[in-house]
Amino acid sequence: MPNLEEYVSYQAIDFRINNSTLNTRRLKPSDIPKLADDAIVPVGLDDAVNRAFQYFAEFENKRSGPILTVTPANVEFVEPGSPADVAGVKPGDLVLYVSSIKIESVMGYYQALNEKLSSEPSLKLLRNKQNTISVAMKNPARTPITGGNSGIRFAIPPEAVYLTEQDSKRMAEQYRREMLPAISVDWRTEAANNLMQNAKRLNLISKAVIDPSGSSPVKLQAKDILNWQHKKVLEGIDAYFSQRRKIENKNAFYLTGMGDAVVGFVCSLVIFVIAGALFWYQRRLAGKKS
Repeated sequence: MPNLEEYVSYQAIDFRINNSTLNTRRLKPSDIPKLADDAIVPVGLDDAVNRAFQYFAEFENKRSGPILTVTPANVEFVEPGSPADVAGVKPGDLVLYVSSIKIESVMGYYQALNEKLSSEPSLKLLRNKQNTISVAMKNPARTPITGGNSGIRFAIPPEAVYLTEQDSKRMAEQYRREMLPAISVDWRTEAANNLMQNAKRLNLISKAVIDPSGSSPVKLQAKDILNWQHKKVLEGIDAYFSQRRKIENKNAFYLTGMGDAVVGFVCSLVIFVIAGALFWYQRRLAGKKS
């Protein structure tokens, strides 16, 4: 099974030494064990998949945090039929407050909704840079409205993302549906635990790899780790079965050769016995005639 050191070995990743933003160098495979606790107890298949994507979500939020923390909460798109759309939120609005919490960035909006869950949060918006209006988002299902299901998409760089708990669950289900079936049944639990281990270690080293005070996070994304790990697992399983077939074919060749040798020996022995019996019989007949 692949490990994070293999991925790091051919990636251009810088990390901070001793938590100093002024002292950085290129991350090396030998650094990973020093930066991350590698002791992870294996768990069942479903649990391993769920935990893996929880770690990926935490990493992505840390990675995107520097951008989302300095980006104003300007609404770029409102999903039709969403709580925000029903409440009357429009593209171009600037979110000023979520309930009584002042919002100064996109990250502030996500944190306000996710840390104080409510099925009917209120928003105070600045529209057209001059009109202040208040709206209330409501979820018909009475479930909490979060940054992931409110229906608002902000004007942020495409590489910046914020993943909620619901997002991590959705990604886990997508992995089960689209990627896990490609792995042999006997290997799925081991592959999922390997994914969980790589995701946790990625999340642990993020404190040194990602500079929270910077405006642009490192170009290291969970989706790249996921695709790389999946490809390596399939290659590893294929190599295992290929080697196993070679060994089995080699053993079969030896066994076939041994079988041929045994058959030849037995045939030779039978011929020898028959020849001996004929020789003895002829001697006996010759003795009677004399």
